[in-house]
Amino acid sequence: MNKLKLSAVIMPEVQGDEQFFARKARNNDFDGLMDPIIGFDHFELTHDIFGPHPHAGMSAISYVFEKSAPYHSIDSRGNNLIITPGSLLWTYAGKGIVHSEFPVPDGAAVEGLQLFVNIPASQKQQDPKSIFIDKSQIPEIKKEGVRVRVVCGGSGTTLNKTETPDELTMLHIFLEAGKEFSHQIPAQWSGTVLAVEGYFDFITSQSTTELEEGMVIAMGESDFEETIKFIAITNSELLFISGKPLHEPLFSKGALVMDSEEALANATENFKNGKMGFIERKGENLKVIKPV
Repeated sequence: MNKLKLSAVIMPEVQGDEQFFARKARNNDFDGLMDPIIGFDHFELTHDIFGPHPHAGMSAISYVFEKSAPYHSIDSRGNNLIITPGSLLWTYAGKGIVHSEFPVPDGAAVEGLQLFVNIPASQKQQDPKSIFIDKSQIPEIKKEGVRVRVVCGGSGTTLNKTETPDELTMLHIFLEAGKEFSHQIPAQWSGTVLAVEGYFDFITSQSTTELEEGMVIAMGESDFEETIKFIAITNSELLFISGKPLHEPLFSKGALVMDSEEALANATENFKNGKMGFIERKGENLKVIKPV
């Protein structure tokens, strides 16, 4: 019977400049223990850096922090909305979608998490869909010195009732110095911790690991439900993300993620041939071109 396995602690480098910078974590640096997470960026930006770009075979999840400016999202399926501070947009790309996201107004500072999650090979040709979780739909666990936003999924008896395309738990945890919070990881699920601010102990049944701002650790492969605990040494902020691994191969080109070279080549051609649609920029205006 397997007990909880931990990856090495990694401190991703901060990449970028004053217009965009991010800490980028990717699954291949964590012994496969992030699965189904492909990777994530903890980012800050002030301008539309990336422009319209495609996604396929995965979910792109934009979670905007409460202290952030709003983030405008538009895609080739006609979705056009503002991701308000504290809210989340889950773009289930399926067979392919093009989107663009940018600060409101231009020049304002957006901070958040861009999370990339694999979807089963059997579902990679499904139609795209988008799920918006408004900040008002995010329940919180509160006690003295502890606040936990259940962005999706659940912890203990506190559940986010919004239905998402795949099972995923995301907890945004705020702890005052000396306070603690515990969570149970289901058997066989993975978990990933990102230390956003502060300094805290991450405790499992087997070890205690000290984490500080910017550090990332992943875990998984346990045949048991595992209790993990966070104890703040200083005031701390962290993100915990957990899901059920797929154990499927990844073939990627940019944000196109498939289960074979052939499927990846087909996705690339579909994008070039307009089958994912497009967003055309003319000056300050964006024009949605629907999939052919």
